[in-house]
Amino acid sequence: MRENLHTHMMNGIILAIFLLGITGCASPGFIVQPVKDDPSLFVGTARASDGASAETPYTHPVVWDSADLQAILKRVAIQDGSGLMDASRHPQAVFSQEDLRQLIPALQQAFSLAGPSDWVVFAVWGASQPSQALEVTSGGLFLQEQHLHILVANHRERVSSEEEGIQAIRQNPLSRLRDVKRNLLFFPTNYIVASGQIWLAGGFDSPVSEVILDYQGLLESEGPAAPTTETEHTVAKDPRSEPSTSSADEKKLRGLQEEISTLKEELSRLKQQMNPAPADSSPATAP
Repeated sequence: MRENLHTHMMNGIILAIFLLGITGCASPGFIVQPVKDDPSLFVGTARASDGASAETPYTHPVVWDSADLQAILKRVAIQDGSGLMDASRHPQAVFSQEDLRQLIPALQQAFSLAGPSDWVVFAVWGASQPSQALEVTSGGLFLQEQHLHILVANHRERVSSEEEGIQAIRQNPLSRLRDVKRNLLFFPTNYIVASGQIWLAGGFDSPVSEVILDYQGLLESEGPAAPTTETEHTVAKDPRSEPSTSSADEKKLRGLQEEISTLKEELSRLKQQMNPAPADSSPATAP
């Protein structure tokens, strides 16, 4: 356990040093290679220009099945604040269905192009409700030692509609726009290996939220284990194993519905026993 903790701490320190030079695509210490660059979406790969990398190489390239990415990313949540005083704040899903619709194909492509020293960065823009102001969710992902690391720097943060404001996020999706305390969560929680904050340069002097997942455990619980190759780590799922409602679940649901119906009938009978109909009190007819 101590060795694992030490490894995560060392990787975090190296990752922070790796990101100290992030100031944009033109930064002499950092290279961002766009994979998808649309008005509402940016996805790319990132690496240090001097070849520096984490102590343990990233498990890239990797080919993801879209259903597997969907199964993972839809379970990522974020909660504002930290500590006991903020426990009443409800977690929110990090990604909307529209976010995932745009992100997943681009993330698949980026992961397939990423090398052992690369990791994937993203930014997705949308309109807030009801003001329709421009907002952004941004961060990064990488695979290391069979664990998936997910980092979120901004979650639905208002961003200037001016070109320079949008471009700042495109150049550095891990820069913080506001100093907001947030916890990154995942459900079910038993697949979380570690979670916390990682300190990065850029934006405010505040940490980026990170969660490290046993993603293989999650995927194995939903279907067969993914095959791997020597040249490319694959987490692909057989399309025939798409999730569907099992007959056992349907049978259990019908049984519960029957039990509820029986209980309702029993409750009705008990009410009738407790409140018998009153005797006829009308006056007798005189002879």
